[in-house]
Amino acid sequence: MKHVLLTLLAFLTVISTGINAAKPTEASQTIPLTPSAKLIEKHMSTLASDDMQGREAGTAGYDKAADYVAAQFKELGLAPGGDNGSYFQEVPLRRSLRDSTKVSLVVKNADGEVVPFEKSVDYHVRGSKTQEASQVEAEVVFAGYGLVAPELGRDDYEGLDVEGKLVALLSRTPSGIQSEERAYYGAQKSIEASKRGAIGIVSLYTPVAEKVYAFERIMKEGRLDSASMGWLGKDGKVYSKAPNIKASAQFSLQGAEKLFANAPVSWADILEAAEKEGGKTPTFDLGLSMKIAQASTMEDTRSANVLAAIPGSDPKLKNQVLVLSAHLDGLGISNIDAEDKINNGALDNAAGVATLIETARMLMQLDQKPKRTVLFLANTAEEKGLLGSQYFARNATLADHEIVGNVNLDMPVLTYDFKDVVVFGGDRSSFKGAIKAASEQMGLILAEDPFPEQGIFTRSDHFRFVEEGIPAVMLATGMANGGDAAWADHFARTYHNPSDDMDNNINFEAAARFAELKTRITLQVANAKQRPLWNKDDFFARQFDGPMSDE
Repeated sequence: MKHVLLTLLAFLTVISTGINAAKPTEASQTIPLTPSAKLIEKHMSTLASDDMQGREAGTAGYDKAADYVAAQFKELGLAPGGDNGSYFQEVPLRRSLRDSTKVSLVVKNADGEVVPFEKSVDYHVRGSKTQEASQVEAEVVFAGYGLVAPELGRDDYEGLDVEGKLVALLSRTPSGIQSEERAYYGAQKSIEASKRGAIGIVSLYTPVAEKVYAFERIMKEGRLDSASMGWLGKDGKVYSKAPNIKASAQFSLQGAEKLFANAPVSWADILEAAEKEGGKTPTFDLGLSMKIAQASTMEDTRSANVLAAIPGSDPKLKNQVLVLSAHLDGLGISNIDAEDKINNGALDNAAGVATLIETARMLMQLDQKPKRTVLFLANTAEEKGLLGSQYFARNATLADHEIVGNVNLDMPVLTYDFKDVVVFGGDRSSFKGAIKAASEQMGLILAEDPFPEQGIFTRSDHFRFVEEGIPAVMLATGMANGGDAAWADHFARTYHNPSDDMDNNINFEAAARFAELKTRITLQVANAKQRPLWNKDDFFARQFDGPMSDE
């Protein structure tokens, strides 16, 4: 998820590299667009106000924000895109809150003797979204990174029997793999363990993981004590790709070293092997058993995606849908000892939703509407695990239409006069050509991914469309003209904090230009002769059976 890995950006000074934008050619000229900085300021100010209470999914504050966005779409004349002729798609959710006083973990050696470990220092135990109280006890098997990558000829489970056992896995993924593919493999860890019959995951901190997001910080910020969520299927169960996993714990560097005290290979040797390119380590039974217990309070609730459409104007293309998305939810009210506890989420992601609304307004002003249908999605529960977008992607409204592409906005940093734009995932599909053309119309540089090691393409709502085989990208402001300092400042001071409010010198003229760019990209894609296609033999097209170019 982006929320862990992006923290590293606070410590980076990055310079974007890009290709100089050519002057617009006669063929690329389009009709004039008139974005409104004042309207974007109005939308952001409303959505990021204290009245919305941080817009946490499943709360009255979020519902108030959803009503506001729906009212804006209706006022603009967009057609309802939700369920039963409404602007809403209700997402059934289960809200779970861990009881930190009732979680425990006990480790025993081969002789049945208890090995001492300190809670919140050596380890922590996560709650559950499926069981109010549960306990598992099993042998522990170490499976390295838990990487299963047929394309690389690698299976870290080879020779291991993990049926009915707990699998100990190194955090993150090894170096030497293309960063976006590496992030994908990381997200598959619990899935692969579940496929092989494991009943729990024991995650082991590494020095790299500690540098990105310190174990102590997890404890200090109380993140484990905030609500987690999952969406419910028609069977009333929480949707999961890893249904066999019943327990989850994480060990600090200190705790992992204790865990490997009598292992066949020392923790120091494991780390040395893990930090080499490829990170291939020995795998073995740890000769330990572990009992993990948790208790959670649960509540079933609902939170709505907000959906509105501009029907396509071309009889042959109108059943093809381009989805423009931005998550509406935020972090709500923090459980911290501070005067200001409300996570207003101005940049993350009132900025994205305000841009979405302004894009809709500009498109509705056109005499000739886009040829393909354009669906606007302000989705819920991104901060809970990309849930609203996943629910929509797997339960799409407009059932008689086909979704052919997605352009997502998540946390555009709009505090400076941006001169370049970044398209995460742009090199993987025909979206790049459309975005390059739109950028050139505005004299902008199309930059390369400034932090490819983060694998951001897999970290936000657009990836839920990718998992359905649909080409998708995420658009962001770039690092030129002070962008590197602006991004670093945001991550150092305001990201996922109550300080992400409207008092951060937001440049609304820049925001208006960003909305214009989004609108021009929409026109490029929605009016093109060919639907968006993955590049030939692209990794994600092959993983998810998406439509590919022949060239």
